[in-house]
Amino acid sequence: MSRIYPPAAYGEFAVFNSIASNLAMISTFAYTGAYLLPKTQEKFYALMQLTVVLTLAACLFTILAMLLGGHQLLVWLNVEAIGNLIYTLPIFLLLFNLATIAGGWYLREKQFVKRVGVDITTILIGRGATVGYGWWSSGDVAGLFIGEFFSRLVAFVGLSVGRIQGAYGVIWRTFSWAGIRAVALEYKDFPLYVLPAGFVGTISTQLPIYVLSSGFGATPVGLYSFSVSLLEIPINLIGSAILPVFWQKAAEIHHNEPERLPGLTLNLYNKLLYLGLLPFGVITVYGDIIFKLVFGIRWEMAGVYTSYLGYYYVFKLMSLATSSIYNLMGKQRYVLWSNIALLIIRGIGLGIGLLFHNLNLALLLFGLGSLLATFLIDMQVLSLLKLPVVRIGLRTIAFVSATLVVLRSIRFGIEWVLS
Repeated sequence: MSRIYPPAAYGEFAVFNSIASNLAMISTFAYTGAYLLPKTQEKFYALMQLTVVLTLAACLFTILAMLLGGHQLLVWLNVEAIGNLIYTLPIFLLLFNLATIAGGWYLREKQFVKRVGVDITTILIGRGATVGYGWWSSGDVAGLFIGEFFSRLVAFVGLSVGRIQGAYGVIWRTFSWAGIRAVALEYKDFPLYVLPAGFVGTISTQLPIYVLSSGFGATPVGLYSFSVSLLEIPINLIGSAILPVFWQKAAEIHHNEPERLPGLTLNLYNKLLYLGLLPFGVITVYGDIIFKLVFGIRWEMAGVYTSYLGYYYVFKLMSLATSSIYNLMGKQRYVLWSNIALLIIRGIGLGIGLLFHNLNLALLLFGLGSLLATFLIDMQVLSLLKLPVVRIGLRTIAFVSATLVVLRSIRFGIEWVLS
């Protein structure tokens, strides 16, 4: 894909995708995050009915908004090259939300193997469509849209068939506005706290896209988005393989044996640290070299940006172990305040870079701020579990620092020998 599509195409699609992901999160009011909580199937079905109704309403609203102001949105975001593809936004929103709803259902039913199989198929078909159209069209940005469309379509269809298919009739027959209203009120903390927290967290993640697009153009956005997309691959794969099982187990333990939850969380936290140290350390130290050799000279700067972000992703990987604890413990407000702090720190870093019109400084400070904020949030979560956070924090810093020193020393030695 990197040999077919130019950085500008990646940047234009990244802007569109960020809009779609924000709409997808807002449109369900975060009620999909409550799927594991109902103790009866009746309440769970009502919760699903609520999210489907919200999704359909959001799609209708998005159609109207695109008809009234789609072109103006393109001009404002400086991505006019997307053209009429902006009007596919409601379709992407519908497919994504329906796949998310079905995926949450599989998570509740503990159908982990099915979920992983669908995720793998989705990636293969989506990437195949992207490469095929891109090769035929010489890298037209539409290929990225087509690949994403097939990814979301396959995810929805793949998750919609199987064990859960037989329950569709029950959901339809039990539809009740009174039941929907009851679960909406029972789980009101999700739109009140989880939704704002998720929205703030997503905005803070996508902040470089909007800042770079307005301040530096589509090409830097494409380079940044490409580097992040590669860094996210192991996060998503590991998350898809481990998190559904962990979340389900953590929810059960929290209800039945809450004293075991700290040990379970810390065990996963340490394993993710060991798993991420070397690969993300290598990409941090050798990112510019790797990207130039593997993807070509035009993507070398994406490797530089990856170096700025690499070690943050070690901490992001470890945070997979702590991300669900706030919700399990009923601390949804903490999620909101944590994400606000993360947004402020990231915004300050990017703002300094934009002030000096220095792209490298902006992304370096963004990466360092993200690392520091994520680490402190993790420590705060572990403290809620009454774990020895000082010892855990010092141990984590020691492992990360030692790995970085070794890898830097190896690069310095190689460069000294070759000079």
